[in-house]
Amino acid sequence: MTTLHLATFSILLTFLTTTLPAQAVATDIPKFDPSGINQWQSESFSGNSQYAIITEGDNEILEARSDGSASGLFFKKKIPINDNTTLNWRWKISKVWPTATETTKAGDDFPARVYIVVSDGPFFWQKRTLVYVWSNNQPVNTTWLNAYTDRAYMWALDSGTTDLGQWVDHNRNIQNDLKAAFGEIYTELEAIAIMTDSDNGGQSYLSWYDDIQLFE
Repeated sequence: MTTLHLATFSILLTFLTTTLPAQAVATDIPKFDPSGINQWQSESFSGNSQYAIITEGDNEILEARSDGSASGLFFKKKIPINDNTTLNWRWKISKVWPTATETTKAGDDFPARVYIVVSDGPFFWQKRTLVYVWSNNQPVNTTWLNAYTDRAYMWALDSGTTDLGQWVDHNRNIQNDLKAAFGEIYTELEAIAIMTDSDNGGQSYLSWYDDIQLFE
């Protein structure tokens, strides 16, 4: 993803304003189903990654297909969080790019990403983004600053082919992870996004996301 693309995505995730809900509960984030998907906005940067609701067993999930492309879906809403708030989701991938150098601009492609956006102030350059990724090859729990901007912090939650083709669940304490990433205690989220992208290496990814939920 180019510098402009990454900056644009962060701006889009934080440009709108909405009314704060009374508390953070699972229903704050629209589901990946035919009704909920309409509340997610899309943005294309380099071609179009294809996102579609499919059925797996009796469950509806989001399928993401990237063929040398980079586009994402984002949900913009201010949501309060506290030290008990957890972000829960699961994802599944079909392949990785084993030789990707992910800490460089040329290797900044991932089969699955979940973005968390927070703010240090009213201007777009004061936004910070925590990016959970399924890494192509970095060890689990490796963290690094994004190659394009030091305001995006990358965190490898899964890596490589160990769980290829299997659902992997995650339950993250958001406030703790943001503190680890940026050294600050945040009490509000500004946006959540997902992206499967392969524009830098020209790879093809096929991945899946289940509902993303917030709980206290």
